Amino acid sequence: MFQKIDKKLPGICLILLLLSGCSSQPERPQWINQPHDQYPDGMYLSAVGSADNQQAAGDRATANIAKVFEVSVQESSQDYSSSTVLTGQGQQQIENKQSLAREIKLETDKVLQGAKIVEYWQSDKKRYYALAVLAKQPAASGFTQAILKSDREVIELLEYARVKANNPLVALKALQKAASVQALRDENNRSLMIVNQGQGVKGNVDSAFIDKLIRDALASLQIQVDAENESVKAEIQQALSTLGVHIVEQSNLVFYGTLDLAPVSFKQGWYWQRGSYELIFKDGDTVLTKRRYPIKISAQESAMVEQRIRDELNQNLPQHLFELLSKNSR
Repeated sequence: MFQKIDKKLPGICLILLLLSGCSSQPERPQWINQPHDQYPDGMYLSAVGSADNQQAAGDRATANIAKVFEVSVQESSQDYSSSTVLTGQGQQQIENKQSLAREIKLETDKVLQGAKIVEYWQSDKKRYYALAVLAKQPAASGFTQAILKSDREVIELLEYARVKANNPLVALKALQKAASVQALRDENNRSLMIVNQGQGVKGNVDSAFIDKLIRDALASLQIQVDAENESVKAEIQQALSTLGVHIVEQSNLVFYGTLDLAPVSFKQGWYWQRGSYELIFKDGDTVLTKRRYPIKISAQESAMVEQRIRDELNQNLPQHLFELLSKNSR
């Protein structure tokens, strides 16, 4: 009449209950550690991001794909107003790097619009994970189009400098622009190689060729130097010689320099001097362009203040003079 009760049954129930509890925990998906299994490397770039909320996790995943294209801007692919004419390092060189990096980012962002978040997952600790993928073929097409556009622009600028420019200054301005476009083209080509099995687009010209044209254009210039004192004049002449420009006694093209300095002050154990210098580039009586540059120098010995001002001028003048030559208003 009565069924025999198995004394092992409560233990079995407990095990089943524990197993049931374990199975209710979210299982970590394989794509977090191995996204390439689902989205093969040959067809996709993939990246995982994690954060405390879903939106941030997706943003980080997309940002991690963008990092694949982040390459350091080398001297061979910088704006030529800093890399091919000068040998020194200066603030302007940093600014040109940043300027080129911004242009590269704009091009990359266009391609990254094709990136998609294809997976989300939330752990039991409320951590969100996201998987972003970028199809390589459309990305390669985007970079290729940007490269071909740059190639056309470079050829047009070089042709303009060679045939249509009515004076060396106009030609130099076109060549400087061509160097910048070529630098952007080279970086886009590196990005293309990432998504195109190491294959890029061969160009008709390269940075070294444009570099030579710029140097030739500088060497064709004959410029007169004038300044408020012989020291400033000598420094401008030295800077122009560094660029390869010929200094002459008489020319319609004139660089004029002034140096305005406040008295030296002593504060907290340091000697300070502030001021500015102005460079004016003229063609006859016409001012083509001019700029004023601030100076702020400190030294622990008063005798070193003047020397440090001269050092700063010698370091920055070649760059500033080239800027005024290649970005004049003519």
